[in-house]
Amino acid sequence: MIESFAGIGLRALARAACTVSLSVTFAAAARADAISDFYAGKTIRIITSTGPASTYTTYAQLVAEFIGQHIPGNPKLIVQTMPGAGGVLAANHMANIAPQDGSVLATVHETLPIEQVLKPDGIKFDMSKFKYIGVMSMITSTMTVNGDAPATTVEGAKTAEVILGSTGRGSITHQLPSLLNNLFGTKYRIVGGYQAMGEMTLAMDRREIHGRSGSLVGWTQTRAKDVADGKFVHVVQVNLKKDPSLPNTPLLLDMARNERERQIFEFISSSALVGRSIFAPPGTPDERVAALRKAFQAMIVSPDFLAAAKKRDHDIIPATGEEVQAAIAKTVSLPRDLAEEARIAMGE
Repeated sequence: MIESFAGIGLRALARAACTVSLSVTFAAAARADAISDFYAGKTIRIITSTGPASTYTTYAQLVAEFIGQHIPGNPKLIVQTMPGAGGVLAANHMANIAPQDGSVLATVHETLPIEQVLKPDGIKFDMSKFKYIGVMSMITSTMTVNGDAPATTVEGAKTAEVILGSTGRGSITHQLPSLLNNLFGTKYRIVGGYQAMGEMTLAMDRREIHGRSGSLVGWTQTRAKDVADGKFVHVVQVNLKKDPSLPNTPLLLDMARNERERQIFEFISSSALVGRSIFAPPGTPDERVAALRKAFQAMIVSPDFLAAAKKRDHDIIPATGEEVQAAIAKTVSLPRDLAEEARIAMGE
């Protein structure tokens, strides 16, 4: 009798396990159908925080071309530029105006988590609350000047004025030269009002300014020969470690003269991981975030996507949405005293 009851118990457990398994399968299928139903026939917008010639926009265009085929429902994607205030305009839009349903994504200046820490009362968003889908490419930033600029080194800029263009206080175009001015006594003069990196590069060609800061890929993508020929010179690079292609360009982190400077420089350099990331608004449903992350990971390794990136000279150094989410959470939790010291140094 005991064996009979045991047998009945095992059969009951097996039936229960089968029921649970089927329930999970049906629930997963229902969620997939719900995602497909939502995106079918829709057009997803990717907002970028700079003009059309910027790598923020060209990377977004690459994603727009390929990710839709990996999203259930196969939506179309378009890219919309929204330049202004070093990316703050686009981030404010994503936090407060854009639909929070997965139909609008964005890529903004990688320095905005830093800006949030430096000026917490001057923004209307929290970068750690956005839902990160993935990183197309972690980046190295540089300060770059014309080869015939009054100074082509940080040391030289301590005695010669060098005019640099800027897209706004929230971007590295303002933050990096301000930092060097305040900590090392350089004489970089920052001229604002530019909308995009390409615009500043043309201004360098016309000798309206001597240089600008921005992503290294912006140079390797469009002006690699001019850099190799010495027409442009990279003065300093910003990353957590040296880019292999710039062995002789000083790394900002290596310029630290004490522990507090090292912590500040590491904080600034953390933007390298944020890189060319794509995110959704804070209220986007978790199941749609999960579907978008899955689509991003499928796209980022697909042969067609990688071939197109190579053809356009776009480096692909990816990271997951979860990785960048954690990195930004760490950046925005910098202790208040260090944040204030960094804010003063960066002229914010």
